Amino acid sequence: MIRWPSVSGPRLLDAFLIIASIGCLGAGLAIAGICDGAGSLFLFAGAVALLGAVLFRTGAWATVIPIAILSLTLVAGGWYGATVAGCHL
Repeated sequence: MIRWPSVSGPRLLDAFLIIASIGCLGAGLAIAGICDGAGSLFLFAGAVALLGAVLFRTGAWATVIPIAILSLTLVAGGWYGATVAGCHL
């Protein structure tokens, strides 16, 4: 039987990732009205990616592809919003 290596490490790193994710959400909500919401979508993509890293570290490997797709969709939406609004990020 093949034993997969454990990806979980120190729980302190998970706590930092979750706090950083909440920080990205708060900052994204704070700048939601600037530049057609493009910056907030970038920060929301960062929050999703950080939560994806926490899920991956806890062993939920099947969430990697959906979280990557969601993060890229948020970045693409932010880039589109910035282009339409005429902002240079």
